[in-house]
Amino acid sequence: MIGDRTQLWRPAQVIENRAIARGSVWLTLEAADDLPAGYEPGHVLGLGLPNPDGGYQRHAYTVSRGEPDRRRFSHLYRVIPHGRMTPRLAELQPGDSLSFHGPFHTPVQDEIRPTAAGIILIATGTGIGPIFGYAEKTLREGEPRLIRLYAGFREQADFCLIRELEALGRDYSNFEWQFTVTSPLPEWQGLTGRVTESIPPLFKPEIVETHHFHLVGNGGMVQLVRQVLFRSGAPRDHVSTETYFNHHIEPSESEIAAVAARFRYSPAQHTIERPG
Repeated sequence: MIGDRTQLWRPAQVIENRAIARGSVWLTLEAADDLPAGYEPGHVLGLGLPNPDGGYQRHAYTVSRGEPDRRRFSHLYRVIPHGRMTPRLAELQPGDSLSFHGPFHTPVQDEIRPTAAGIILIATGTGIGPIFGYAEKTLREGEPRLIRLYAGFREQADFCLIRELEALGRDYSNFEWQFTVTSPLPEWQGLTGRVTESIPPLFKPEIVETHHFHLVGNGGMVQLVRQVLFRSGAPRDHVSTETYFNHHIEPSESEIAAVAARFRYSPAQHTIERPG
């Protein structure tokens, strides 16, 4: 009899391992056993590759898309050139094998409060993976509330999932999205700056007070925006998070105050500009 299945290392086969932006890769796996594989965006799975001297090289990755009927699940990950795990992941080809265990963490869909008037999704870097996957899933299932997705990147070469987001925008009138860029090219006409600089002026006070905010990415952004939202009137149960790194960082009082001051709605900034 199997006990805790989250601790059981299970076999999977690589279906796709495709670069979709500079340094960012979309990995689709298919469970190669007979156990359930019903994973959702926001679940976290441990992926493992065997070491030559025994044991596994392992790391946790968040599910971006789940396909339970096909026993498949996808992760968006960033290749760290001198890292121990991601360069090995990036070398995998369709048909190759690796191991996984889990799931851990709570799916995004389970975090979103049904009483919220609307949904705001904010991410940095590859954190866009699970919030895109959540939006795709919940819209297909008939979510009627307006969903706004914002993602921050260092440069335009880092943009991920543009075609997929454009398709959601065409198919669902209650879905909007924007990217913000820290170091844009001269022709860029969209949002400019870090997430904490360009996103706060987009929200009227009643949005902060009534919508659910889900934040994914580096700890600096997640913890800072979380604290700013609380200070700006967001109910505590209407802010959910997932931190990819810098888990224990604490924003200073001056940082919180500076970003909180940016929550001043600016209609001129709310024009939707799509990446070109």
